[in-house]
Amino acid sequence: MNSLEPSHLPQAFILVLFAVALSYFYNLRAEKDLLESSIRTTVQLLLVGYILQFVLKVQSFAFLMLILFLMSIFGSITAVERFRLQGSFGKLFLKSYIALVVPSSFVFVLLYLMGYVRKDPVSMITLWGLVLGNSLSNVSLTFERMRSEAFNRIREIEAKVALGTPLKKAMEEVIQNAIRVSMMPKYNMLRSAGLVHIPGVAVGMIVAGADPIGAMVFQVVVMFVLLTVSFFTSFLTALLTYSSVLR
Repeated sequence: MNSLEPSHLPQAFILVLFAVALSYFYNLRAEKDLLESSIRTTVQLLLVGYILQFVLKVQSFAFLMLILFLMSIFGSITAVERFRLQGSFGKLFLKSYIALVVPSSFVFVLLYLMGYVRKDPVSMITLWGLVLGNSLSNVSLTFERMRSEAFNRIREIEAKVALGTPLKKAMEEVIQNAIRVSMMPKYNMLRSAGLVHIPGVAVGMIVAGADPIGAMVFQVVVMFVLLTVSFFTSFLTALLTYSSVLR
């Protein structure tokens, strides 16, 4: 594969402009999101590239932990920025942070103890970003599903609470449905892996010259990690935020 430079990005951005043109032509009103998300990911990824160059030279464990902490902060903000409920964003952010970081940290430590994570900046930052990034959608999907379904069933929930049923029990079906729906993308990802698409980690390792079998074994481990962390993230999100969706 040819070496790519930042100067190649404008050529790739033409693909995004096709999507923007289609949205504009059919009045889908997605132009802003398409452009904003594309520009944002460009800036963020280039910034991470330059930061990694610096981190590799510094070799400071404290600085590495600071980067992982900042990644978690920005991840939590991204997960809940669409749900800025009046007067409750701070609490929702804290709950999102807990739901993201606790499962990710637990699995991350296990992987380190099992030898899958090396104690070097590139290995730790990339794997932490992979785990954290794949859990973001679970926070958003779980909360959005609970909020929409609770709104549609508000009279039923209020009636149960009025009869003395605890709110958590009254919303039990709402919580279960939210967790199930939030996990559907992950189930589809695992079911289609190898048949419909080759996941990114395996592709990167194979392109870099790794043994295909070894690359696929490592990819399976990564898929198990993503599935587990995503499920616990959805569970914690539902457990911590179910009382917030009715506000």
